[in-house]
Amino acid sequence: MTTHLHRLKYLVIVGAVLLIYYLTTTSEVVQRYVADPSSLKSFILGFGILAPIGIIILQAFQTTLSLIPSQITTIVAGFIFGPWLGLLYSLIGSCIGSALIFSISRKYGKNLALKIFNKKEIVHFHLLFRQRKNWGLFLARIAPIFPNDLVSFGAGLTTISFRNFNIISTIGFMVQMTILTRFGSELSAGIVSFPLIAISTLISFLLLILVFKNKIKELLIEGIREVKRGEKFLEREFKKI
Repeated sequence: MTTHLHRLKYLVIVGAVLLIYYLTTTSEVVQRYVADPSSLKSFILGFGILAPIGIIILQAFQTTLSLIPSQITTIVAGFIFGPWLGLLYSLIGSCIGSALIFSISRKYGKNLALKIFNKKEIVHFHLLFRQRKNWGLFLARIAPIFPNDLVSFGAGLTTISFRNFNIISTIGFMVQMTILTRFGSELSAGIVSFPLIAISTLISFLLLILVFKNKIKELLIEGIREVKRGEKFLEREFKKI
């Protein structure tokens, strides 16, 4: 099932890219909105209460099943609703989704985890949370190298309480989302300002982290190299979960 899930993620990403390319090159309506982003913003806000509900559901779904990077949906939220409301709606959706996955993990345990995720990934997070405790969860939330669904499921396999999980997750989400929603808001203004330049630099740094995610994981998680090298080590650590 893990193989099918990874294939599904790649298919969704490729399909989304192809759809966007097709629409931007053939649709006059889409081209008009691309040329005038403010009209797109006004169009979406015209749906009233459905607009924030939509972004909350989108964030919750993305946190539950990380098919697309959460950074994209968070920037979109900032673009449409501004830095503060965009942050609020993104936080609500992400917290709902992560709490749901944590609860499922706590109830069904590692047997379900094996059907959804790779065993090595589960052990990676077990090592991270065991070594760095609550700081491990916080680091996993602010760094873009860890999928949200895997973080939530991995935390559910530990002894962390539901209350502490939600508090730490919310704080971690807030750190990253504050930057991204502000970036989206600056983009919607259509002007080059110092905040836009500064945030663009930060996002470039986040992308750089994403490129070197494997090296960073090795720095954060002691024993990750042993997981890659030996099946015996992997099996021994998995039994401790």
